Amino acid sequence: MLRPLLFAAVMLYLGTTNAQSVRTTAFNATDSVTIRWAPTSAPSWERINRYGCRVERMEVSRNDRPIRRLSPDTLRPMPLELLRTTFGAQHPHAPIIAQALYGEKMAPNTNDINAQLDAAQQAALRWSLCALYADVDPRIADALGYRWVDRDVTRDGFYLYRVITNDPSHPDTALVGVDRKQGFATVPPGPAITAQEKEGSIGIRWDRELVHGVFSAYWIERRSTGGPWTRLNSAPFVPMDNERGTGPYQLYTDTTIARDHVPYDYRVLGITPFGMVSAEAPVITAMGRDRTPPPNPVMKEVRDEKGKLVVHWEQPAGAGDLKGFRVEKTHHANAAYVPLHKALLPPTARQFTDTSSFLIGENHYRVWAVDTAGNGSVSMSGYGALADSIAPAPPTGLRGSIDTTGVVTVHWPLGKEPDILGYRVFFANAADHNFNNLSPEPIQDTVFRDTIPLRTLTKHIYYRLVAVDRNFNHSAMSATLKLGKPDVVAPVAPVFQRYAVNDSSVVLHFVPSSSKDVRRHTLLRKSSTDTTWREVTAWSVTDMPRVWADRTVMAPAAYTYTMLAIDSAGNASPRAVPLEVRLPARAQRPGVTTVKAVAIDGHVQVSWTAPPRPVKHYVIYRSREEGAMAAVGFTKDGGNTFSDVRIPAKGRYRYAVKAVYADGGASRIVEMEGGVEVR
Repeated sequence: MLRPLLFAAVMLYLGTTNAQSVRTTAFNATDSVTIRWAPTSAPSWERINRYGCRVERMEVSRNDRPIRRLSPDTLRPMPLELLRTTFGAQHPHAPIIAQALYGEKMAPNTNDINAQLDAAQQAALRWSLCALYADVDPRIADALGYRWVDRDVTRDGFYLYRVITNDPSHPDTALVGVDRKQGFATVPPGPAITAQEKEGSIGIRWDRELVHGVFSAYWIERRSTGGPWTRLNSAPFVPMDNERGTGPYQLYTDTTIARDHVPYDYRVLGITPFGMVSAEAPVITAMGRDRTPPPNPVMKEVRDEKGKLVVHWEQPAGAGDLKGFRVEKTHHANAAYVPLHKALLPPTARQFTDTSSFLIGENHYRVWAVDTAGNGSVSMSGYGALADSIAPAPPTGLRGSIDTTGVVTVHWPLGKEPDILGYRVFFANAADHNFNNLSPEPIQDTVFRDTIPLRTLTKHIYYRLVAVDRNFNHSAMSATLKLGKPDVVAPVAPVFQRYAVNDSSVVLHFVPSSSKDVRRHTLLRKSSTDTTWREVTAWSVTDMPRVWADRTVMAPAAYTYTMLAIDSAGNASPRAVPLEVRLPARAQRPGVTTVKAVAIDGHVQVSWTAPPRPVKHYVIYRSREEGAMAAVGFTKDGGNTFSDVRIPAKGRYRYAVKAVYADGGASRIVEMEGGVEVR
């Protein structure tokens, strides 16, 4: 067994290994090593009391490493008579230990659960008392068989101690290692403490975590300035957990002070589990203090007196140490109060005039009574207001926008008046209409959102604002904000009026869209072999014709035409009702040649060379500035000249001629080369 024990000792170094039924620790003094142990539970305590323990040591620093038994075979509590003769009835702890060990025990009734619980609680109390007094009194630890002092040690020894229970049914071993070359232990100073200065008492507290496992109990000591230390507790003070569990501090309250405002020095000496007491401890000075505030002032009223608000209150009797009053104010019931003066008002004061610059709006007041110790009590809140007939300035700087879903956002800067309650928003569909209220309750914001329909005849919407103060004085209306609506309304579709067809062209007559914001028209065509519409031509709103000839057709064939209008916002109208035309297959007739035109005194003389076959009449066509050709006249007698006297305007013109025969056949349209300028 030596090898595993050596391994355990080296791994533990100076540490401790607790068993299930017993825990142990060691104190490495300059001339000895003290071993202390204690049972871990009430059942373990009863078994160890009956069977006892023994202590063994192995010296790890020696090569042979013999195991040496230090104690007798059995260490157990002293018998009752030996306790009496060893300690006597006046010993502060021995009678308690004797009662815990040998007092009459409650026999649990196996059929009564409450009796079983009472017996278990009694056993736990007896075990706790033995563990406590073994910690604070080394002689009691010896009497209980919980302590052994090994004086046969060297200054550089490395020892492994084990405490072995003699219980045959629950054998157990706890180990603790001590390396004396690491230095010798000393008793630490008492804990650092802080004070809670109360009325008639002083609370002393120290951090629980910092002393955990270091001290088992404490001596609380106090002295007057320059006097000797005296202990406040006749028995070691053991901090107890409260009903809410373990807190962060261990607390002791001194209720024996003579009077408040008398300073005392305090220190706390710790008692280690080996019964050793701290030689010194940090010292603090504290005193009891007056914590009783004066009676609460009674708020009477807040009156408007000559344009100023005056706070009136009463002070009940019973404030012999009253130092003065402090008046506070807030502009909102849920906001923080701020003092209205620096120094306290005298104890005789019963009113205060608010001279602050802002009195319009909410004015909530309260009064503090303060005594000479700084304790304060506060009155109920009082409210005051001045008559306000001055309206705020009208809002300025309105801006806004409308998105494509019809959501309007209007925003403006906050007015400079401190008593502004909010704003009312008005709208109209025309600048000269009556404006309607959109906010029956003033809105407490500088942004307003509205939703409007966009498919209307009006292109704009108008907004105006009114500022409202806390007394509901209304400002004049703001300047009008004009917002343009996004154009989502398609223009009216154009309409075909009639058409004319020959074997070489289709002449379309149409009415353009009547919408005012049309930007262009587009003509679409689809033949019998097309699957989609094809754009034939387009006209801007400035050069929109009402007649147009499609000369890109080829007979025989069938064509379908439609048109649409597009406005300035890119909205397209519905397509015009489709127009279906059919070009017949006719024999080509001879046409004219050498078409010429000459401008003479505001009219144009057109001439051509006749075809070889007799012609019934000729049809003359004209176009202006590269526009579409349109028929402007015909010759009745078959002559080869035509005088165009209905020139609409100056510009460049082109002419064409078509021959029509007696059988109804016609030639192709022959255009002149170049053009003629009419000035």
